[in-house]
Amino acid sequence: MLESDRELLSLIASDDVQAFQKLYHRYWDQLIKHAYVRLGDVSTCEDLVQDIFVDIWNKRKAIVVHSNVKAYLLTAVKYQVYRVIDRRQQSCDLESSGLAEHMQDESDLLSFEELYHRIEVVVEKLPPRQREIFKLSRFGNLSTQEIAEKLQLAPQTVHNKIHQSLTFIKAELKHFIFWWGSTLIFYVL
Repeated sequence: MLESDRELLSLIASDDVQAFQKLYHRYWDQLIKHAYVRLGDVSTCEDLVQDIFVDIWNKRKAIVVHSNVKAYLLTAVKYQVYRVIDRRQQSCDLESSGLAEHMQDESDLLSFEELYHRIEVVVEKLPPRQREIFKLSRFGNLSTQEIAEKLQLAPQTVHNKIHQSLTFIKAELKHFIFWWGSTLIFYVL
C-alpha cells in the first residue's frame, strides 16, 4: 500500500523509521536534481538534502506542513541552496575585502534561520489575498500563470501582487543592514 505524504509525516511523528525511509527514498533524487540545477555540485547537493532529512527527523514531533509535503521539501531545498550560495558569496567577499581575518565565527552575521523566520513574520503582515498569492509563488513554487488559473485572476494581477509583496518585505527588512568595522554588511531578499 502506498501511503500519502501526509500519512508518512504522521507516522514519522510517531517515530516510524520505515515511514521516514519511504519519504526519504520518494524524494531524494528529485531534491538532489532540484539543488543541482543551481549549485552544479552533486556532493554539496547530497549533503544539503541529507541535512534537510536529518532536520525533519530531529523535528518530527513538532513539524507542521501547511502546504503539500513535496512543496515543503522543495522550498526547504531552495532555502538551503540560497544558504550555500550566500556562504560562497560571503566567503568570496570576505576574502577579497580582507575582512575574513577579522571575522570570529558565523555568529557575527545574521543567521539564515533568523532571517527566514523574520521573512515569515513579515509575510504574515501582508493582506490575506496578497499573502496567499505570495506563498503560492514562493513557497508553493507555482508560476504566475498557475496562480492566476488557480485563483481565477489575471496573470498581471498576480504579477503585481507578487511585486508589491517583495517591495513590502524588502522595506520591512531594511533594518537588517549593519556595520562590521567600516564595512557595510547586508542581506538581500
